[in-house]
Amino acid sequence: MTFLKDILTYDFLKYALIADILIALTTGLISPIIVYKRLEFIGDGLAHAIFAGVAFAILFNFNVLLGSVIATLFFAYFVYLLSINAKLSESTAIGMLLPVFMSIGVIVFSKSPRYTTDVTSYLFGNILLISENDIYFIAGVLLFVVITLFFKNYEISYWLADEVMAKFYGVKTNIIRFLILVLVSAVVVSALKLAGVIVMGAFLVLPGAFAKQKAKSFKNALATATLFNITFSLIGFAIAYYFDLPPGPAIVLCLFFAFLCSSLLERFV
Repeated sequence: MTFLKDILTYDFLKYALIADILIALTTGLISPIIVYKRLEFIGDGLAHAIFAGVAFAILFNFNVLLGSVIATLFFAYFVYLLSINAKLSESTAIGMLLPVFMSIGVIVFSKSPRYTTDVTSYLFGNILLISENDIYFIAGVLLFVVITLFFKNYEISYWLADEVMAKFYGVKTNIIRFLILVLVSAVVVSALKLAGVIVMGAFLVLPGAFAKQKAKSFKNALATATLFNITFSLIGFAIAYYFDLPPGPAIVLCLFFAFLCSSLLERFV
């Protein structure tokens, strides 16, 4: 009862809970694509790219969200350019760019008078940073993801199953790849204030990994990953509230524990 009362009383807690649900939906929908296409590294890469954008935004006093969006789009575009001709894999391109963007962020952050506070907040997430405007942005990202998956379901499914054959039969695979990078970028930006840079990858990988064990089709994987994500994100959020823990890491541990239990049950049952 105290939990419900506090949610109704304190706006920051209410916004955090709504953001938790919306982020669980967005990451749940995008996670199977990341796992099926083996792009697990991209979540970490984009999260580290955000760090550079946030650093510039704080140092030069402009909108942090805008800085995050610009940085992730630059990162996604550079990954796309480096891997478009298959001379470099996407993982290699991300591995090259990740430390570059992170280093830029650390150097720029070091010039901020609030260096320690800023770095801690964006590395691990800060529930107090979530505002009403953030809720609208996350809801917009969710709508973008849903519309894209609805209208591009065939092309994305074909691209995931066999990229070479998809290209042979007329699917514009380069556009699909870039579109997925943009989608993941938007999702990462929307989840930053809850998840932070350090644990962002888990939000993008664990739901898809769970769905891959259980689902029989791509559509079923989307539903399974989303349900898994919402359920254990809410449980993790409640645990964080009752034990006074950082929500992002608490949710990640809850997701991982649920995935681990599911894997063990599947092995022994």
